[in-house]
Amino acid sequence: MNNFYKISEAIKYIDVHLNDTLSVQSIAEQFAFSPYYFHRLFTSIVGKSMIAYVRDRRIAYACKMLNETDQKVLDIALDLGFDSAQSFSRTFKAMTGMSPTEYRDRRIAPCIVPPAELVKQFTNRLKGGILMNPDMIKKEKMTLAGVSGTGDKTAELWERLMKLYKAAPPTDKLSDDSYEVRSFDSATGTESVFVGCEVSNHCKDCGEYELFQIPPSEYASFDVYVKEGYDSENSAIEEWLVSNKKGYVRNLLEGKPYCIEHYDARFDGDNDESIVELWLPVKK
Repeated sequence: MNNFYKISEAIKYIDVHLNDTLSVQSIAEQFAFSPYYFHRLFTSIVGKSMIAYVRDRRIAYACKMLNETDQKVLDIALDLGFDSAQSFSRTFKAMTGMSPTEYRDRRIAPCIVPPAELVKQFTNRLKGGILMNPDMIKKEKMTLAGVSGTGDKTAELWERLMKLYKAAPPTDKLSDDSYEVRSFDSATGTESVFVGCEVSNHCKDCGEYELFQIPPSEYASFDVYVKEGYDSENSAIEEWLVSNKKGYVRNLLEGKPYCIEHYDARFDGDNDESIVELWLPVKK
């Protein structure tokens, strides 16, 4: 996938340019991303911000140089993009628990994972088309105006919604984003779907639109790469629910599990760049 290739190339680029001034903006421009989008994508794939990743790589290489060379601490600091020996030493001690000189005296041999191996580790966070490192977001009560039906009629529901939009868009629509809410009834084995847009809580002129209320909740927000498909969606969610370290569990709607697909400006059909946010309602 194009975006993952670019991030893998960015990871390799960073290793070669650790002695340069590296900023989110400069790397984003290097690989044709907006800074905001690059920051979000890099953090999702790598599990930490680019600035934190650069710091960690610089300290890792500093450990290697302290162990394998006789270079002065100042020279190592400058070679790895630090402004001074003092700032380098502060960062080094904060991360390793000892000063550079103490580290060298102990003759500790570090293990630096090559960039290509790091890419493999990071992209393993992707399960099918879903990034396994979700953002945690909180949303207040939402009111959607749209149409509803069963899960096997989802495509038809979207067609109905588009016709309604074209004929008479809701007057109280809050944005151009769209939503698909799916809930599951384990007793009957059926899936219900609602598709629509967000409107004000007191929609004045909703016409033929149905209204759907979503209560306040915290969500695990997964990025889904449309080109890769949704085949692993359910197993990815279940895997995250079992393995997340903060003890999040599903939040239910009227006793039923549900999830929300959020279609914003990043969604653009089936092309390589198209992303849908999958919101999993959770609680502790």
